[in-house]
Amino acid sequence: MAGVKGRSGGARDGAGRKPAKPRKTRAKGYQTEDPDEFLRAVMRDPGADFKDRMAAALALKKGGKVAAPSGKREQLQAEARGVVQRSLAPTAPPTRPRLVAVK
Repeated sequence: MAGVKGRSGGARDGAGRKPAKPRKTRAKGYQTEDPDEFLRAVMRDPGADFKDRMAAALALKKGGKVAAPSGKREQLQAEARGVVQRSLAPTAPPTRPRLVAVK
């Protein structure tokens, strides 16, 4: 009713964004103590969202076992890191010779 004081404007029935459908979880299928196994389970689940599967695969790749260097440059860099770690490693303190009194 346009023009009637107190009756114009305000919320309308059925207006606005519709409520979202509740999300179903599959958390029981992923229960494990090992985080790598959890990520593998998420990655292999065909019912999981693609973004979640991709994030799990990337996390496994980053946090997984490091592969051996593939090229010459990577091999040289790995060897150089090894030399630096050996040269900067702490050494054992020098031992004192044991002095024995001679009669």
